[in-house]
Amino acid sequence: MRRGLVVLLAVAALAVPAAAEAKVKLVSVTSPAPPGSHATLTVAVSRPATCSIIVMYKSGSSHARGLNPTRSVSGRVSWTWMVGTNTTGGRWPIYVYCGAAGALQTSFVVG
Repeated sequence: MRRGLVVLLAVAALAVPAAAEAKVKLVSVTSPAPPGSHATLTVAVSRPATCSIIVMYKSGSSHARGLNPTRSVSGRVSWTWMVGTNTTGGRWPIYVYCGAAGALQTSFVVG
C-alpha cells in the first residue's frame, strides 16, 4: 500500500505546475543519522499547504511517529522521527508532497 503511495507521489511531483510561486525547497535534513537517533527534515513552502512525507528504507516506508501530514507555519514544515535501531545503513530517499505548492525529493544517510 505505501509503495503505491510513493509511486503516486512521484507522479504527482512531476505533474505539479512549474509556476514561479509554487515551490518546495529543502531547508535542512539530519544527515548522517545514526540508528537510534532522531532525524529532522525542514522544508520551505512558497504558499500555505499541508505536506506529506515518506521516508523509504530497504524494508519499505517508515511508520515512525512524527511522519504525519503537517500544515505549514510561516512558510515552513518540519518533521522529526526516530531512526530505528535496526535500520540498515545507507542513503535513503525522502519524498515530500505539498499539493499545489509543489513537491521535493531528497535523501539522508543512516549510519
